[in-house]
Amino acid sequence: MVSGTSLMTGDTNLRILIVDDMPAMRGILSQMARDAGFSRIVEAEDGESAWMQVKCCACEPADAFGLVVSDWNMPGMNGIELLRTVRAYTPTRDLPFFMVTGEGDHAHLSDAVEAGVTDYIVKPFTGTQLRDKIAKALP
Repeated sequence: MVSGTSLMTGDTNLRILIVDDMPAMRGILSQMARDAGFSRIVEAEDGESAWMQVKCCACEPADAFGLVVSDWNMPGMNGIELLRTVRAYTPTRDLPFFMVTGEGDHAHLSDAVEAGVTDYIVKPFTGTQLRDKIAKALP
C-alpha cells in the first residue's frame, strides 16, 4: 500500500471503476486508488455488471468513468471481453483501461495490447506501481 502519498498529476476527481470477481482484490485495488488520492471509486464484481455501469454512465459527463481497472480472469464476461466491448462502443472507445493479470507471458499480454488496453499490471504489484501507471495514463 502507498500511504501518505497523493497523485501529483492527472485529475484525482475522476471516477474509477474497479472490476474483479474477488471481493478482497476489489478492496485492495480500491484502497490503492484511495491511497493515490482518488475518492470516486466504484466496484463491479464481473464484466457484465461493469459494462452496464460503463455504458449507462458514458453519456453523462459528471457520471462517466475516467478509468477502468479490470481483472482478466473472471467468470462470464472476462476482462479482455470487457475491454473489447468498451473499445467497440463509440462513447467509450478512448476510456483508459488497465488490465490486471497474473499472466505475464508475452502472448497473453499481446492479446491485451491488440484489444486496445491502455496498460496492464502483472500480479503481484504495489500501490506505487499502480499510482505511477495511472499518472502516466491520464492527461
